[in-house]
Amino acid sequence: MRRTFRLGASTIPGEYIVPRLLSQIIRQLPDLELKVDILDSRKVFESVKKGDIEIGIIGTKYDSPDVDFVAVVKDDRLVFIAPQGHPLSGMKGATINDLKGQSFVGRELGSGTRAAYEKALKDAGLSMDNLNVVAEISDTSGIVQAVEGGAGVSVVSELAAKEAIELKRVSVLDIPMLKMTRDFYVITRKGAPLSRDADSVLILIKKTLK
Repeated sequence: MRRTFRLGASTIPGEYIVPRLLSQIIRQLPDLELKVDILDSRKVFESVKKGDIEIGIIGTKYDSPDVDFVAVVKDDRLVFIAPQGHPLSGMKGATINDLKGQSFVGRELGSGTRAAYEKALKDAGLSMDNLNVVAEISDTSGIVQAVEGGAGVSVVSELAAKEAIELKRVSVLDIPMLKMTRDFYVITRKGAPLSRDADSVLILIKKTLK
């Protein structure tokens, strides 16, 4: 009988990184059925911290004495995207001031992407209050579709928006002051021994994503 193993993942890892693991798990761990819980980074972190799940993959590193973080994917690029024909689309060298007052489609509270862009904007001298937040959406594909439909600008993983960018459904804004990247981490509960299945999955994750 096949055993079920639960893996927690935030949106980008769940949609774009975990699928890379599936073929390896199917081939090398044929007795396991992988169940992926896709939640925001904070919820995955809390689930691992409480011991509800043994392994998570998220895009935010929280200060915690209870959880171990190991970077498995480095320098995922975050980009500002806009609808085609937007006033900032095609502008060379847009500035932080050009973003003020722009309609903005944000991620939900707890999202790793949101934590990353809020910090980057703050470091560049722009408060979220300077943007006109028109909506918060909990998944990246929904944000890309909202931007494509003209709802406003947003910040997403370049990996997640790749198809829309290549098909010219959205455009990437050129903002030299903003260079946004983040890492993805595999997390486990510090000091808690892993089950045999969790240990096998963790080894495969590190081997596949290194």
